[in-house]
Amino acid sequence: MTQDSSPATAPGALRSLKRTARQGAKAIALRAVAFVVARPRLDGFLRRQLFRFPVLAGRVRAAVARSRRADWQSLPTLPTDESELTDAARQVLYDLKRALERTRQP
Repeated sequence: MTQDSSPATAPGALRSLKRTARQGAKAIALRAVAFVVARPRLDGFLRRQLFRFPVLAGRVRAAVARSRRADWQSLPTLPTDESELTDAARQVLYDLKRALERTRQP
């Protein structure tokens, strides 16, 4: 009896599928963390609930320690030109510059 090795059951295809699933789970987890971090009340509530289960809290701490990336904390790109700012943002910028000039003058 011979085995028919189709591409879907080949070991390489399984590894690729596993890798894709892992990357998808990581992307979802990063988005979930960003969502929670952006909402302090939710963050506090979830932390209190998580630390009710010490084993789970330890696993979460370990996972965070292994993950050296901080994608959810990356800063947005700043506009390089004032013309890219909205009118309201441009007005705030001018107000701040005027306030700085006033504080620098003796």
